[in-house]
This record gives sequence, C-alpha cells and structure tokens, in this order.
Amino acid sequence: MLRLNRSLITDMNPSSHVSESFRSLRTYIRQLGLLKGAGGQVLLFTSAEGGEGKTTILSNLAVSFVQDGKKVAVVDCNLRKPGLHSVFDVEGSQGLAAYLSGYEEAKDIAVYGSLANLAVIPAGITHVSPPDLLGSEKMAGLLEELKASFDLILLDSPQAVDYSDARILAPLSDGVIIVARHGRTKRESLRKLKGLMEQTGVRILGIAMNQTK
Repeated sequence: MLRLNRSLITDMNPSSHVSESFRSLRTYIRQLGLLKGAGGQVLLFTSAEGGEGKTTILSNLAVSFVQDGKKVAVVDCNLRKPGLHSVFDVEGSQGLAAYLSGYEEAKDIAVYGSLANLAVIPAGITHVSPPDLLGSEKMAGLLEELKASFDLILLDSPQAVDYSDARILAPLSDGVIIVARHGRTKRESLRKLKGLMEQTGVRILGIAMNQTK
C-alpha cells in the first residue's frame, strides 16, 4: 500500500512556485534527450554529504514526471539510511534488500498506490554489506526489467564521498544528478564528488540545488 505525505509538494500543491521549480528540472532533463530513446532511462541521485535533500528532490521529480504522463519507478538504493518508504508511506513490501538477497521476486517488491503510473521499491532491511548487494547481477537484472515497463527509473543512493554505493550504481545508470544544499554543501566536497563520479564514466547531468531562496 502507498500513501503520499506532505513533503510531496508537487502532489499537495502543484500550483506553488516550488512545484514549478520541479517542472523546470523536469524540462531540463527532457531537453537533454534522455527520454527519446527506446526503453526506460535510469537516473541516479546522490550527494557529497548526508542531509542534502536527495530523497525529497527525487520524490517530487518523480511525481512531476507522472503528472506529465510518464510511467515512473523510484528505487531506494540507500540500504544504509533509507527514506523513500517514509516519503511515500509504503507498506506491504520487503523491499530491494529482500530481492537482492534472494528472498523475494521482483514482481513482489514494487508498491503501487493512488497515483497512477508510479511504483515505489523501498530499501528494506539487510545485514549484508550494501555494496555487495548493489553490485550483484540481480541489481543489474532488476534495472533491465524495470526499463522494459517504465519510462524513467530514479535511484536514491547514499552520499558518494563517504560510501561506494553510488559509484557502484553509476555504471548501471544513464546519468547522475548531484544534489547540493544551499549554504551547507562545501565546494571542496562537491569537487571530490564530481571526481569520483567522473571515474565511473557516468554522465553527470548537473547539480540540483536544494533550499535556495
């Protein structure tokens, strides 16, 4: 079961200036030509540090794309400190960790709700090292399966400077969006993150600046 909560401003107040900001981000992504090819596109969201707002930006962007008629899947790949289950108030799924550990089938971990064309895959709980799970063939297989059913797959991941998770997911993605928080994220941390992402060969689509006036 999936219920939307108040942090999803694009659903609660689509006419607000904040919702318009997410529509601008949606337009920017469309103009990059990512949605013109056959099959779904995978976008990875990461940041230099924790608490930058990755999950909130990813979730609202997902809703914005759904409002634009796209089929979207959001996947919580932050197995260390998951947050998507709270934003979407998800119940009834053992999540990504259960699938990657071999306990669940892919068809059983996605949660659908009242918002048409949006599927949420929560992180779930695991005691296995996240890089070992995310770097498995099952993760790559899941993304291929999702690409056959959705226009856009958005991956939430931990901060890339502290953990290797985002760097493992990057080669499986069509592009990465770096989330930074105005007045908090350090430029040196962003430079380090940019270098780490460039090492993976992933296409850096840009920086989404959070908490700006």
